[in-house]
Amino acid sequence: MMKQTTKIGNPLLLGATKLNKGVNFAIAVNGDEVCPVLKVLKKGTYEEVAELVFDESMRFGDIYAMEVADFDIKKYDYMYMCGEKPFTDKYAKVINHREQFGVGSVRTYSVYEDKYVWNEKKSTVTFDDAIIYRMHVRSFTAHKSSGTRYKGTFKGIVSKLPYLKDLGINVIELMPAYDFDEVKSAALKDDAINYWGYSDGHYFAPKAAYASKPKEVSREFKEMVQAIHNAGMELVMEFHFVEDMKPQMIMDCIRYWVMEYHIDGVHMNINTVPVNMLKSDPLLANIKIIGDRWELVSENYNPTNKKNNLAICHDGFMCTMRRFLKGDEGLVYEMSSRLKENPKDAAFINYVSSHNSFTLMDSVSYDRKHNEANGENNQDGSNLNYSWNCGVEGPTRKKKVVELRRKQIKNALSMLFLSQGTPLLMAGDEMGKTCEGNNNPYCIDGDTNYINWNDLKKNKHIFEFVKFIIEFRRAHKILHLPEEPRMMDYLSKGCPDLSIHGVEPWRPDFNYVSRCFGMLYNEAYDDKRGKMYIMFNMYWESQEFNIPASEKKMKWKLEFSTADEGMKEGIVGRVFNMAPRSIAVLREV
Repeated sequence: MMKQTTKIGNPLLLGATKLNKGVNFAIAVNGDEVCPVLKVLKKGTYEEVAELVFDESMRFGDIYAMEVADFDIKKYDYMYMCGEKPFTDKYAKVINHREQFGVGSVRTYSVYEDKYVWNEKKSTVTFDDAIIYRMHVRSFTAHKSSGTRYKGTFKGIVSKLPYLKDLGINVIELMPAYDFDEVKSAALKDDAINYWGYSDGHYFAPKAAYASKPKEVSREFKEMVQAIHNAGMELVMEFHFVEDMKPQMIMDCIRYWVMEYHIDGVHMNINTVPVNMLKSDPLLANIKIIGDRWELVSENYNPTNKKNNLAICHDGFMCTMRRFLKGDEGLVYEMSSRLKENPKDAAFINYVSSHNSFTLMDSVSYDRKHNEANGENNQDGSNLNYSWNCGVEGPTRKKKVVELRRKQIKNALSMLFLSQGTPLLMAGDEMGKTCEGNNNPYCIDGDTNYINWNDLKKNKHIFEFVKFIIEFRRAHKILHLPEEPRMMDYLSKGCPDLSIHGVEPWRPDFNYVSRCFGMLYNEAYDDKRGKMYIMFNMYWESQEFNIPASEKKMKWKLEFSTADEGMKEGIVGRVFNMAPRSIAVLREV
């Protein structure tokens, strides 16, 4: 046993903090809970070197703080024990014995020391210009087809940055990538894996199992962030905070990731987050703060908050879009509203699929969920997916069904990228990823969740369309204005910034049985000449649209259509025949 020299520490430095001489250890307890004992361990092992007991002189409220003078961080690790059980250091920055994904073990901790030298060039992406790509770190490159040496890791993401750049992505969002409990969770049955990471964890430490060299996980994460920034992109981290977390710890966590790892934003479950603290923190003034409910804005709203600081992200757009896509009734007003939704207080983030719903491909290939592989007799996952299999359940070679699915995917993507809200693309949707009808593969570490990069060749037409529609959106600012169109001509440009139409100009049809409408944008509100007319027809039959009159010496030109049959670019007349279940975009030239 090695004797350690101790004295009263600093309770403000929660966790283990390296000082000029020694290490400060500070840990919070709950009320009358007995203080844990600090175990000093031989580096990389569970071998005990010393046992250090906190005394009452080291207690400050519910925090115990001890300074250990001769703690060599290159020789020693540490852990806490409370009786016979390990006591978790929630502020730990480096987690040991978590090198392999899905393998549980007793954690020990190392004292974090930063020697990384940043060499990055950050750029700011506002919500109105953002194209978000949401991914699971492991799923993105774990498949054998990924073509990278660093499968399922932060380095794997770096290797795919040219691909994402080519696609048109400028914001990457990571599902939980901190050290979470993927095994032995109370929410899981038997030895099932909590694959996505929505559980308790060590929120201050990047997940070692996502590093090619787990002992260098902090450096690899920083290298990834730097590479993302140097590619002109931003990084948003998703956090799932459990209900009993203290507000101060949540704030400390977010501040730490912003300062230490230079992340550009956070996406959180708002039910546990101190919203007002987040919004009023000057350190987070330029950080993207994304939540799932309107409370993010409405709770004691501070009008000094910047628009590009806050965003709401939930299933609203996806559910409406899927219902309209498959031809449900009574949705014209709701769908047109979703497409223009972009309130002044916060951005709206739109998506067409998520981790706990059908992928985009599966949403047009399955009528019902197929979650048998989860081992819960298909009882888990939502039964309400608003999907339509286009005539055949699951994979098929029937030409008409395949063609219809292809068109429906293009329709969904068009509605996403032609909406005023910020588009979020779930990783793999751009290449037709399928989970084989499983809408909730939360416990599967395997091909069901992994992106199969062979799909990129198989479904190249989807990738090319996504790339095209992103480029089209970016080229026309009228489609992603900083604030929601007012639907009036408030600058006397001769026509409202946006107006809604039916098959007849200036006569929107919100009838229950209607399934088509048009949106007329006045591009003068983007300092350009002319207008843009977007037509939506989700009838199973063709519809004739009478086009609004064009300006003098200008004509309407077809920019693109999601219908493959005979829809070519060119000048169109006053009547446009919309193919069944299709979207078309016209512009004045």
